[in-house]
Amino acid sequence: MRSYTGPTVAGGVSTIECPSWCVTDHAYWDDQADDCFHQSAPLEVAVPRDRVRSGTRPLPGVLETTLRLHSTDPAPSAALVWLEMNERTDDSVELDLAGVDKLLSSLDSYRAGLLELRGLLAGIDAARRT
Repeated sequence: MRSYTGPTVAGGVSTIECPSWCVTDHAYWDDQADDCFHQSAPLEVAVPRDRVRSGTRPLPGVLETTLRLHSTDPAPSAALVWLEMNERTDDSVELDLAGVDKLLSSLDSYRAGLLELRGLLAGIDAARRT
């Protein structure tokens, strides 16, 4: 486990322990030890480029998700999953455990529907190639 010794909000110095999943370089950011966030490595899904209109429209880019935990706040709300839906705008959402569960359920339904559409597309593609 890594530790970080840095300034505090009150002007002192404190040492905190980072969770094993934290990838934040607190020293680089000169974080306040009693008011910073530990953050996981991001999970990312890149949206494929449009095969026809490539470059003509800005794309959402990446769906990025990280786990964040406040360094000293023991409240459940101090731990969250941060979901950033567009790297070019401030379209982000903080999710608690119930929110993550709801998102996972929606993603399962979305994936099932996308697989069905992919099957239909594969059938059309195969029929047009014969």
